[in-house]
Amino acid sequence: MCIAILLLPACNIDKDQSVKAVTAPYIAQYECTQARLGETDILEKYEYIRIIFLNKDELEVQIKRIDGEKQSAKGNYSIDPDTRELTGEIGILGFKFREKVIVKNGQFTISKNFGSKPLFVKFEII
Repeated sequence: MCIAILLLPACNIDKDQSVKAVTAPYIAQYECTQARLGETDILEKYEYIRIIFLNKDELEVQIKRIDGEKQSAKGNYSIDPDTRELTGEIGILGFKFREKVIVKNGQFTISKNFGSKPLFVKFEII
């Protein structure tokens, strides 16, 4: 289950008037606010699931379970500022995974099948 969450890139666009919003709006920290696999609430087992955009092309996914166990992985991303399509790629256990999402109204969701169950994940800027 943790690996599935590590595979999910994310991004928000904050339309505030700050200089950062104009020059580097994607370099920030985002929090998973909803996550379900089938009928199971994934977030019940985690203190947090975060994606931190470190610079213009590198991200880090950080996960902390309720029991205190932490995991992290780094990956790359790109964003099309016109379409707001974010493409993220992360390597785990020698495999590369790639996902695309559309950013809308300062949040995004990923809905797909993971195994035989639907996976739904929502991230928002914090």
